[in-house]
Amino acid sequence: MTTARRSLRDRNSAAIALDPPGIQPAAQPGSSVKAAAEAQKGRPSSSSSPAKGRPPAARTAGTTARLGIYLTPAEFDAAKAAYLADWTNGGAADTFARWIAAAIDTYAARTPRQRAAGAEPRGRADERTGSTRSFAIPTDTVARMRTAITADQQAGRWPSDSAWCAEAIRSAVDAARTENGGVLPTPPPRLPNRLVR
Repeated sequence: MTTARRSLRDRNSAAIALDPPGIQPAAQPGSSVKAAAEAQKGRPSSSSSPAKGRPPAARTAGTTARLGIYLTPAEFDAAKAAYLADWTNGGAADTFARWIAAAIDTYAARTPRQRAAGAEPRGRADERTGSTRSFAIPTDTVARMRTAITADQQAGRWPSDSAWCAEAIRSAVDAARTENGGVLPTPPPRLPNRLVR
């Protein structure tokens, strides 16, 4: 007996809707995405001996969930530029998705009051100018994001998941710009799959 193959949309919806096991408390607030990415890099691997022939990221990869974030073209380009600036300045995130995850982790580590102070009101635009970008984010990062969003709701602020993530990315872009002397590089139209030093 054969079973029908689920579509990519069905699998993504199931992954996004899945409650990650073991929600962990948020880490202490950090100053930049680079610090969160370095902390992520320093975590021990689940295996005692790394597999040879694969990049370090593949050896330590864990469970991920697809996360859709609505970004305007300007926000998306700024995020790509900040990712490249952080990498140039010694950052550990060698893929754009890892940089996004580190931005979310760093933002989740803040208090609801800190997030509210830096949040810019974002209403609906008269005309849709952006698109939803999908990123593979570690499930423990998604769990910390959901915990932080719940804390924001308890503090009287009600951002959607996408708006909250856009705030996290804007905060990371601002930190990268400051660390890079107030400017960001011009990103290429398409980023490399992985950056290598």
